[in-house]
Amino acid sequence: MTLLSPQSYREFFGHLPTGVTAIVAQGADGPVGLVVGTFSSVSLDPPLVSFMVTSGSRSWAAVKAVGRFAANVLASDQRKLSQVLSGWSPTKFRGVKFSDEGENVIADCLAWADCLLEREVEAGDHIIVLARPLELNVSRSARPLIFFQRAYHRTLPVEDFRAPGWG
Repeated sequence: MTLLSPQSYREFFGHLPTGVTAIVAQGADGPVGLVVGTFSSVSLDPPLVSFMVTSGSRSWAAVKAVGRFAANVLASDQRKLSQVLSGWSPTKFRGVKFSDEGENVIADCLAWADCLLEREVEAGDHIIVLARPLELNVSRSARPLIFFQRAYHRTLPVEDFRAPGWG
C-alpha cells in the first residue's frame, strides 16, 4: 500500500490518459492562453464544460480577463504546438496559425468550442472553470493528442492491436 503523497498522487493520475486542449482568447495585445488536460463535458442542460487550472496561473488570468475563449482539441500531429503553448511566454503565440473558423480557433485542431466563462470554483491549489459553449465544431478527423504517464501519445483503434486475447 502506498501512502498518499504528492508523488503517489501524481503517479496514480499519470495512469489516466487525458486529451490535450488549448484554451485561447484574444487579449488586448493578441492571443493569450494555456494548455489543459482536464477539458470535459459537465452538463447537457444547460450545456456546460469544465477544465482545471493552477491557482495563480498568469495565463488563465489573461484568458479570464477576456471572459470568452475557444477550447481547441489538439491532434496527435500538434505535439510541438502543445509544448510551446504549455509554457509562459508573452510571445508563445508567435507563429501559431489560426483558422478562419473563428479568431481563437487554432488551424488544424480536431475540434473546437467557443465558450463564455460562467464561473470559477476554488478547489485546493486549483480552480475549476465552468464555461458555457456557444458553438461547437469538429474540424477534421484525425487521432487526438493524448497525455499519459508524463508523455504525449496517440491512440490506436482496437483492431490495430494484434495481442492475443484482443477479440
